[in-house]
Amino acid sequence: MFRLESDFNPALFRQAFPYLQSSATSVYLDSAATALKPQVLIDSTLDFYQSAGSVHRSQYDAEQTALYEQARNLVAELINAPSPAAVIWTSGATQAINSVAHGLAHWLEPGDEIVISEADHHANFVTWSMLAQQCAARLIILPINDQWQIESAVLRQALSPRSKIVAFNMVSNVTGTEQPIAELINTVRQNAPQALILLDCAQAVAHLKLDIQALDADFYVFSAHKLYGPNGLGVLSGKPESLEKLTPLLYGGKMVDRVSKQQISFNPLPYRLEAGTPNIAAVIGFGTVLNWLGQYDLQQAEAYAVALAEQTKVRLQRYDHVRLFNSPQPSSIVCFVFDDIAVSDLSTLLSEQGIALRAGEHCAQPYLARLGQKSTLRLSFAPYNTSADVEAFFAALDRTLTLLRE
Repeated sequence: MFRLESDFNPALFRQAFPYLQSSATSVYLDSAATALKPQVLIDSTLDFYQSAGSVHRSQYDAEQTALYEQARNLVAELINAPSPAAVIWTSGATQAINSVAHGLAHWLEPGDEIVISEADHHANFVTWSMLAQQCAARLIILPINDQWQIESAVLRQALSPRSKIVAFNMVSNVTGTEQPIAELINTVRQNAPQALILLDCAQAVAHLKLDIQALDADFYVFSAHKLYGPNGLGVLSGKPESLEKLTPLLYGGKMVDRVSKQQISFNPLPYRLEAGTPNIAAVIGFGTVLNWLGQYDLQQAEAYAVALAEQTKVRLQRYDHVRLFNSPQPSSIVCFVFDDIAVSDLSTLLSEQGIALRAGEHCAQPYLARLGQKSTLRLSFAPYNTSADVEAFFAALDRTLTLLRE
């Protein structure tokens, strides 16, 4: 069912990542946490730090400013934003969510409702929980069903004329489950047209083709490092009229138009939400990464990674005492436990054999509680992984189980 054959060349893709060339004994299966960095990003970062100046400051930094804004254009193209001005640079998805929460605090009144779900990452769950406390709003936490999805009927029942914010993820970082986003958004629009919708796209951006205008939410957030980009950079995008509602999280240079003793006015989007000197190297580097990715069919690349993960799931199910928490859709994430062995013991011994995977709560304690687990193991595949990585994982797993079950 899941075939690896396609025009996508994983060997060629793999060659772009220095870590995979210098760490021949390591198997990296933690891309849902952070993707590896290609050489083009490293080269671009070095080029910037060997240059001088900033962006949008002086005539001599015109070339860097052009590269900086080109990166914004490339992100707008990637996600089909309404315009480049609707692409706001942040330090990551977490800051982007916090920027929206802070920016909408003035809009909430006591008794208003914020709707999230138990499937959310802490960046979304905690941020809206704190805002609800701050504004005396009511926090509504939607359950997920046995397929780990939010049901439209449940969402519909939770909505009311007081619903002001609805926020949830597109793809889970725990199980890889994709939410029925189009259906959920339609439910909100029909039953709570006054509500603003935020989508956490941190996991989705590397796996789905995003068309934010077609989705019709108000805000979208993701981090560059999930898509082979630099750490410390994220994107907040959305409808311009929704972004205009936000009170800036930060004030300072570049975001102001006129300043006098009597009055301060702000620049238009995107700059009114981008105070201070930005992470220029990261932005330019991310633009370089997006240009580099343009040579690949990303849908084929994703299908290849998903096939590796699905084959891994099939093999894992043959083991005694194993439980998998599978997404209802094919996914590049494999979430599992062995009922007779502690997650920490397995992850420690696998790590000692060069298998890089994730173990723990995955910054999603409500989700783990829904799974009935305190922690799980997670493998997450990317297009630079190979069948040899799968074989290495199972060889290490067999050795580990033999040792722990003696």
